[in-house]
Amino acid sequence: MRVAMIKFASLLVVLFCVSFLTFLLYYYAPGDKALAIANARYIGEGSASVELVEQIRQETGIDRPLLVQFYLWLQAIVQLDFGISLVSQEPVSEIFVSQLGETLELAFSALLVGMSLAIPLALISVWKPKSFVDRFAVALSSVGAAIPSYWLGLIFILIFAAQLQLLPAYGTGSLEHLILPAATLGLWVLASQTRLIRSFLLEASTAPFLKGLRIRGVGSKELFCRHIVRHAFVPFITMLGLELAFLLEGAVIVEVVFARGGIGSLLVHSVMSRDFPIIQCVVLFSAVTYVTINSAVEIFQWVMNPVSRQG
Repeated sequence: MRVAMIKFASLLVVLFCVSFLTFLLYYYAPGDKALAIANARYIGEGSASVELVEQIRQETGIDRPLLVQFYLWLQAIVQLDFGISLVSQEPVSEIFVSQLGETLELAFSALLVGMSLAIPLALISVWKPKSFVDRFAVALSSVGAAIPSYWLGLIFILIFAAQLQLLPAYGTGSLEHLILPAATLGLWVLASQTRLIRSFLLEASTAPFLKGLRIRGVGSKELFCRHIVRHAFVPFITMLGLELAFLLEGAVIVEVVFARGGIGSLLVHSVMSRDFPIIQCVVLFSAVTYVTINSAVEIFQWVMNPVSRQG
């Protein structure tokens, strides 16, 4: 219990530091923020007056000291208030939530595609070493790790959209629009997870207790299914959680390549238009998601490992 409390306290410290660094991204951004807000709010009405800029500076608290601004910003963030978009003048939370579903759909679809192929491929590879499947798994892991996702996405567009004209190259809204982006990310998951699961199974197959089970007459099939696979389960779940965190980041590039909606495209457009409240929201979400999943994985390892609990 004490260890869990320490881990939870460390998580809060990390999240606080992440929040402060995210705020500094906006605080030290170049340009006059009050002028940017005025131009975005009153677009088409000419240059903002000095009085208007000064009024916005006082309303938003931009003229206050750094720590005061951070306190006011953090107080709003705790209430899930990320401010107003400088471009559309809509609440940032509403904009972000409307795009988050597209990213989650892509990430989980890619995870489903990749893991449904990686698990049986790794199992067969370890069950039948030096077979064609084993060599194919090793080759796939090596090649897949070397191929950038954006390059693979462009290849898929060239083949299946431009040449064969079977699937749309960009956009969202239907299952056909999801196939190519999910396949792009899914193949990356397939390559990385096949390598990891295979290594976990190989490591589990050399565990000392297996020798005693063989002496007792336990068959190879039972040994593999009930003991080796079970022994590799904990590190597999650990990497699966981290894989989901990486997928949310990898979806940014894929969304841009396929011109999909989602927080990746939202981040790119916000950077181009210098919409700092949305940039803060997306960056903070990505950082908090990664840190939270990583901490949850550590707690899971601690719960599943009796030795660490005793220590």
